[in-house]
Amino acid sequence: MALVSRRSTRSESTSITKEEHAGGTSWTKLFFRWLVTLEGDQDINNGKGYMSIPNVSNYIFFFGGRLRTVKGAKPLWLGVLFIIVCPMVLFSVFETHKLWHTQKGYKVLVIFFYYFWAIMLISFIRTATSDPGVLPRNIHLGQLQNNYQTPQEYYNLITLPTHSSVLEDITIKYCQSCRIWRPPRTSHCSTCNVCVMVHDHHCVWVNNCVGKRNYRFFLIFLLSAIFSSVFLLTNCAIHIARESDGPRNYPVALLLLIYAGLTIWYPAILFTYHIFMAGTQQTTREFLKGIGSKKNPVFHRVVKEQNIYDRGSFLKNLGHLMLEPRGPSFVSARKLHENGDWRFMNLSPAHSFEKI
Repeated sequence: MALVSRRSTRSESTSITKEEHAGGTSWTKLFFRWLVTLEGDQDINNGKGYMSIPNVSNYIFFFGGRLRTVKGAKPLWLGVLFIIVCPMVLFSVFETHKLWHTQKGYKVLVIFFYYFWAIMLISFIRTATSDPGVLPRNIHLGQLQNNYQTPQEYYNLITLPTHSSVLEDITIKYCQSCRIWRPPRTSHCSTCNVCVMVHDHHCVWVNNCVGKRNYRFFLIFLLSAIFSSVFLLTNCAIHIARESDGPRNYPVALLLLIYAGLTIWYPAILFTYHIFMAGTQQTTREFLKGIGSKKNPVFHRVVKEQNIYDRGSFLKNLGHLMLEPRGPSFVSARKLHENGDWRFMNLSPAHSFEKI
């Protein structure tokens, strides 16, 4: 087994200057590539990560790697963004002024709505556009002299001993797509075409994976969505109840009341499910594997499985999830890398040992 070491990075100013002049790329092209990076360029395998990561993944980057999404997927996240923004706009235009200038002390309810709405929007953006814990490619390569052929031993599962009496060993597997031995709890996402640490699932509603580095943002998004719906419902119900001429004369308040009553259920169910998952130190993938089903896990009763990651109590598991460091981004979209860095190269397809 050959281990490909990570290349050291150069200083930012020197690298950008060399890339611009040596590559002969115009400032206009560089600006638009910084604005939106749809495809990588195999001929320019240097510079910042957002220029090269699309070569080996399905990511699209915006604003120099600050935001990301997945290409080729259904844009359901745009619908979610519309559902988030539209009620706030309607509430601001038709309801805020009336509630704010009452003599009943309803201002605090308006403030709470905007507070939780802002948290919901920020956490949604961070969940949808941040690095979920992507691991670098081409770290563990075998038989370099034979067209990167996969040796027979790479098809085996490797078991590592543990200190726990609950779980005798941990199994790790080689990823044929990313050419790495995956750490425990890491899985390959076929939609993003990357391996993600502590991979829970790929969420179609945010068009991103939910993993080690953005799981807490996902939970905050669900919780703040619940509270913003509660305060939206409360504000509109108070407005309608205070008027003596009936709700028909206030169609927007009635519409927002119905909206809040309907939309609160889905994030509430998801949040409850994921809280139980986090409290028992299970990911969705591990849970589905344990129950032997590929159906929607929300409709299955959450059963606590004994595992080495369990810290002994529900609250300790939740606290560990919310308070532990996110960890570094191993494939940073904003850091520089040298030309020929194998982490950003598309190697020839893996060969099956059995077909040789």
